[in-house]
Amino acid sequence: EPSPTPSPSLAKKNKNSQSSTLPLKSQDSPVQMEGLLHRKHEWEGHSKKASNSWHNVYCVICHQEMSFYKDSKAAAQGAAYHNQPPLNLKDASCDIASDYKKKKHVFKLVADGNEYLFQAKDEDEMSSWIQVILNAAAPELTDTQSSHPSTPVSGRAQTLPATITLTTESSPGKKEKRFSLFSK
Repeated sequence: EPSPTPSPSLAKKNKNSQSSTLPLKSQDSPVQMEGLLHRKHEWEGHSKKASNSWHNVYCVICHQEMSFYKDSKAAAQGAAYHNQPPLNLKDASCDIASDYKKKKHVFKLVADGNEYLFQAKDEDEMSSWIQVILNAAAPELTDTQSSHPSTPVSGRAQTLPATITLTTESSPGKKEKRFSLFSK
């Protein structure tokens, strides 16, 4: 099956130009990426298979949410695709759908207990979407975490034993090094 039509650029474009989806470079807008993708809803929740087939949707990633619209005009008006609420990307996972063989340039997004397949027009566009989604899914650092870079984000202590000793034992004709975390 053919790839989707080229996605509109995030930058303002001429009516005659056609370009691929690109991350937004402007600091004025909270939108990180937007563009047209084919979408297939695979799973609703952990055990319910969705019955949807492939649909063209205009996707917008803003902060830690991904919203879906019929097209860029509907996105500008805020009219969500089939009244779907935005998808929370916090702690979402996204990767190339290497097990999906029916279409090229397909990636999988698992978020909010749902699983989606998306098809981009080419490999570069697919990589861009995956990177932006993963960046949006990563927990944001708070002021205290960013001012103390040695503090682990997980909140768990990451310490080593107080002493590490290196002991060497030799046997005839063989040298062997053993590392011990505890002193004898």
